[in-house]
Amino acid sequence: MGSAANALIDRLPRNESWVSGRSHCDKCKHVLNWYDLLPVFSYLLVKGKCRYCKSPIPPRNLLVEMFLGLAFIVLSWKFSVVSGQTILLFGILWVTTIIAVMDWETKLVSEAIVITWAVLVLMSVGLSLSPLVGVVTGVGIIGGIWAATKGKAMGFGDVEIAAVMGYWLGWQNTLVGLWLAFVTGAIVGVYQIIKGKKKLKSEIAFGPFLVIGAWMAYFWGDTIIRWMGFPY
Repeated sequence: MGSAANALIDRLPRNESWVSGRSHCDKCKHVLNWYDLLPVFSYLLVKGKCRYCKSPIPPRNLLVEMFLGLAFIVLSWKFSVVSGQTILLFGILWVTTIIAVMDWETKLVSEAIVITWAVLVLMSVGLSLSPLVGVVTGVGIIGGIWAATKGKAMGFGDVEIAAVMGYWLGWQNTLVGLWLAFVTGAIVGVYQIIKGKKKLKSEIAFGPFLVIGAWMAYFWGDTIIRWMGFPY
């Protein structure tokens, strides 16, 4: 799943087919063999460089594979029983990881992947009117910022992410998730400015922080709401 996620992250921004065409080195274009594509192990065996031209392979390939592998193990341990809901949660984790990493690297949000996330959420939560309040909450806040700044502070992809996030979490946990997204985004932004990697007016992709905030709210939203003293 990590390898498949990396393929999508690489190919979708370049409008390349994900389902056809052999994997190849981005530098020398050499078609990769099966032993070049073993998750985690192939990267470590070639020490992060193409076997054929010795060009560096982005560390993101290794990190995504390791993250998804470990995250699936943690989810399996947490829920212990593999059910339809657990499998849907695996799918949601997979697509949100693709959304976050792709946005971080390219500042592009794939509508096809967001729609896939929305379908998985609908299958998990069910079709009803009550989650629509969460959609209004997410779109109202992120969409409001997008409209007020004419797309300079937020991209429309962020609005789409907030809409799915709202349906998935409900309005209260959506507020928690958005708050966490702004906090984590601010921390990373300040860190990058201090390190000289970004300037005060530099653009930072916000989609990854929306995804992080959504997952934190999914697991700990109720606890945070009670800790802050708000009635649930």
